[in-house]
Amino acid sequence: MSEEYTLDKCKMLAEKVSSSADLPYACKKYPEAVKAASLKRSGTKNKGAYAGMQGGLAAQATKASGRESHAQIQRRLTNSRRFTKAQ
Repeated sequence: MSEEYTLDKCKMLAEKVSSSADLPYACKKYPEAVKAASLKRSGTKNKGAYAGMQGGLAAQATKASGRESHAQIQRRLTNSRRFTKAQ
């Protein structure tokens, strides 16, 4: 029993597959569906900012962006002579 693949059905399948190789053979005759399936999809919402990076590389990336960590801000704003001043 052969299933009929229309352009609309192939486009719907193309949105859900990870690559154009996963499309059925009947859908590969529609260039629009193949193009939609081959687009790179990246899910940045569920990945961390430095996902896959090693610790040193993540620190270098943060340093390059110019943002200080919470601990760095605390050290900068804390008076280091607070407990050593002669009164």
